[in-house]
Amino acid sequence: MSPEDLRRVSEVRALVASGKAREQRESRRLQLQEIADAVGVTPLTVYRWERGITTPRGAAALRLAKVLEITAGAV
Repeated sequence: MSPEDLRRVSEVRALVASGKAREQRESRRLQLQEIADAVGVTPLTVYRWERGITTPRGAAALRLAKVLEITAGAV
Protein backbone atom coordinates (compact mmCIF):
# COMPACT_ATOMS: atom_id res chain seq x y z
CA MET A 1 0.00 0.00 0.00
CA SER A 2 1.42 3.37 -0.99
CA PRO A 3 1.75 6.34 1.38
CA GLU A 4 -1.10 8.02 -0.53
CA ASP A 5 -3.29 4.95 0.00
CA LEU A 6 -2.49 5.00 3.71
CA ARG A 7 -3.52 8.66 3.91
CA ARG A 8 -6.81 7.87 2.21
CA VAL A 9 -7.46 4.94 4.56
CA SER A 10 -6.80 7.23 7.51
CA GLU A 11 -9.13 9.88 6.11
CA VAL A 12 -11.89 7.36 5.49
CA ARG A 13 -11.59 6.09 9.05
CA ALA A 14 -11.76 9.66 10.39
CA LEU A 15 -14.88 10.37 8.32
CA VAL A 16 -16.51 7.16 9.45
CA ALA A 17 -15.66 7.83 13.12
CA SER A 18 -17.03 11.38 12.94
CA GLY A 19 -20.30 10.25 11.35
CA LYS A 20 -19.62 12.26 8.20
CA ALA A 21 -19.44 9.19 5.98
CA ARG A 22 -22.98 8.30 7.03
CA GLU A 23 -24.07 11.91 6.44
CA GLN A 24 -22.59 11.76 2.93
CA ARG A 25 -24.38 8.53 2.18
CA GLU A 26 -27.69 9.85 3.46
CA SER A 27 -27.35 13.22 1.71
CA ARG A 28 -26.88 11.33 -1.57
CA ARG A 29 -29.95 9.24 -0.72
CA LEU A 30 -28.01 6.00 -0.93
CA GLN A 31 -29.03 2.93 1.01
CA LEU A 32 -26.71 0.69 3.01
CA GLN A 33 -27.20 -2.07 0.43
CA GLU A 34 -26.09 0.20 -2.41
CA ILE A 35 -22.91 1.25 -0.63
CA ALA A 36 -22.24 -2.34 0.43
CA ASP A 37 -22.62 -3.60 -3.14
CA ALA A 38 -20.30 -0.90 -4.50
CA VAL A 39 -17.65 -1.54 -1.84
CA GLY A 40 -17.97 -5.34 -1.92
CA VAL A 41 -19.05 -5.88 1.68
CA THR A 42 -22.33 -6.71 3.41
CA PRO A 43 -24.84 -4.08 4.49
CA LEU A 44 -24.19 -5.19 8.07
CA THR A 45 -20.52 -4.26 7.63
CA VAL A 46 -21.43 -0.76 6.44
CA TYR A 47 -23.90 -0.48 9.34
CA ARG A 48 -21.15 -1.42 11.80
CA TRP A 49 -18.76 1.12 10.26
CA GLU A 50 -21.34 3.88 10.50
CA ARG A 51 -22.05 3.13 14.16
CA GLY A 52 -18.41 2.90 15.17
CA ILE A 53 -18.54 -0.79 16.00
CA THR A 54 -15.80 -1.56 13.48
CA THR A 55 -13.66 0.45 11.06
CA PRO A 56 -13.06 -0.10 7.36
CA ARG A 57 -9.73 -1.78 6.68
CA GLY A 58 -7.29 -1.61 3.79
CA ALA A 59 -8.82 -2.26 0.40
CA ALA A 60 -12.40 -1.85 1.66
CA ALA A 61 -11.53 1.59 3.03
CA LEU A 62 -10.05 2.57 -0.34
CA ARG A 63 -13.15 1.35 -2.17
CA LEU A 64 -15.36 3.28 0.26
CA ALA A 65 -13.26 6.40 -0.40
CA LYS A 66 -13.84 5.95 -4.12
CA VAL A 67 -17.58 5.40 -3.71
CA LEU A 68 -17.98 8.46 -1.46
CA GLU A 69 -15.53 10.45 -3.61
CA ILE A 70 -13.16 11.09 -0.71
CA THR A 71 -9.96 12.62 -1.98
CA ALA A 72 -6.66 13.24 -0.22
CA GLY A 73 -6.96 16.15 2.20
CA ALA A 74 -10.74 15.76 2.55
CA VAL A 75 -10.56 15.61 6.34
